[in-house]
Amino acid sequence: MRRCRMPRFLLAAGLATWAAAGVLPGTATAEQAQSGNLVLTLRGDVSPHRLPRRGSVPATASLYSRLTTTDGTPVPGVRRIEVQLGAAAVLDPHGSPACPLARLRNASGRDALARCREALVGRGQMPLEVRLPRQRALRRDPPVLLFNGRGSDGGRGLWALVSVVQPPVSFVLPFHFRGRAGSFATTLVAAVPRSIGRWARVRGFEIDLGRPPHRVDRSRSYLSASCPVPRPFTAGFLPVARTTYFFVGHRRLSEAIVRSCKVAR
Repeated sequence: MRRCRMPRFLLAAGLATWAAAGVLPGTATAEQAQSGNLVLTLRGDVSPHRLPRRGSVPATASLYSRLTTTDGTPVPGVRRIEVQLGAAAVLDPHGSPACPLARLRNASGRDALARCREALVGRGQMPLEVRLPRQRALRRDPPVLLFNGRGSDGGRGLWALVSVVQPPVSFVLPFHFRGRAGSFATTLVAAVPRSIGRWARVRGFEIDLGRPPHRVDRSRSYLSASCPVPRPFTAGFLPVARTTYFFVGHRRLSEAIVRSCKVAR
């Protein structure tokens, strides 16, 4: 099935009409994609909603992604996760201190904060389905700490530290930056460690990403955003994010979300 793409100026015009009437798409709505019995639910938002037409201001992004099955069977094993951010939302890894990946290896949440608190750029949860030998499957929602990362080769990334209380274990999902042209210009790619596949399956994530501008350089922030709608319109749509899961057996499932913005006066 082909999807028709509406020109940006038509999108802006339509939304401008809704905005004049006081009607704007809400942030509580979610998008869903389904393949067989597998369902991906995605919702998210960028704040603030009033943004400059030119340039950008510090912003935060919230993303909720959840995998379920229609028949209650376990979700398939996830091998890779891709999170793409809209072109109007810009990540600046050089705007915050960075944490070397080695500092987070085998670290608890408390240890990680003691070592890399200055590099913290977000928090969240990562729902897991834990399967231990001769026991019923357990569902856990362990906390996630997100750190502005620096690899051994100097490359930047977003390190997601997942800390599970029971069984007591922690692991890091290193999201590496990949540039890509189009509506979603920033791509974060993480390979799920095979070691956790023996006892846990990823069922999604829920994160709040962003932090205040660096105290030394107030003009720089980890995440910034704009509302680049053409004049004379004062409102428009922003592509917020697209999430893609790659599963065992070469199966994948993807969904994207678009939200509204208003031009700051």
